[in-house]
Amino acid sequence: MKVLSDRLSSLTFTTVVLVALVLWLTWGTLMAASATYVDRFGLMNSRLVRDWLLNPEGGSGLLKFWFVGLCIVMALLGVNLIFCSWKKILRAMRVKFSKSKLLILAIHVVFGLVALGHFGSFMLGYRYERVVLGEGESFNFRDGYGLRVERVHFVDNPAVLRQSPRYLRAGEFHYRRNFADIVLNRNGSEISRDRVYILKPARHQGVQITLSRFTPPKGMKGAGREGTPRVVFVVTKNPVLTAFLVTYGAMITGMIVYLAMTWRKSVFKTNS
Repeated sequence: MKVLSDRLSSLTFTTVVLVALVLWLTWGTLMAASATYVDRFGLMNSRLVRDWLLNPEGGSGLLKFWFVGLCIVMALLGVNLIFCSWKKILRAMRVKFSKSKLLILAIHVVFGLVALGHFGSFMLGYRYERVVLGEGESFNFRDGYGLRVERVHFVDNPAVLRQSPRYLRAGEFHYRRNFADIVLNRNGSEISRDRVYILKPARHQGVQITLSRFTPPKGMKGAGREGTPRVVFVVTKNPVLTAFLVTYGAMITGMIVYLAMTWRKSVFKTNS
């Protein structure tokens, strides 16, 4: 058991896992850039990964193999993190305690929590992509929730919605002035009213309503201002989102503090 724990906590094992992670991510990047897999990656990202994995028609078997392999590599990195924290840092602290060692231990623990939170966001909650609604239209989803669009406010010419965003010129689309007024209800009772913009979603009790884009009005012809555009929402619920953001912020803060502490020590030794 001691030999196994020594190997799992060794720098060699860490290096091998990190190299495997880089190679695996490189493979995934190359697949995502290919015409064969770009739409399949889009399908994976458009829904909860748990549902995508369990759906036999959810995509390529090779893509699912890549994702499962990525999870395995990350699990090995987690095992290394646990054994390294136990064998290296805790034992070093028993011999000589220091604030920097305690902080690096805390960073290791928080990093593990961030990884678990990221994995939980793949598997928990739900996600509805491309929910297209016009004024007065509704969409019902899990847990008795319903989303209704009260008003769509669009100040630009709807003809610009026919163009790709990359070809829009300055002043053709004002994302800070275009919005949708929505009502969220549950079991038939209204629970909140919000105004959502692009890059400014609405949140209520873990449910997030994101306005991803506007679409041309129904039956629109030519380049005139006929009708009111419709809106495309992404509806999600991630029960670990708040904890994930808090731990992620704590990890970044801890790393900055650790770098400041070690930098001050190195400067002090150099000057002395």
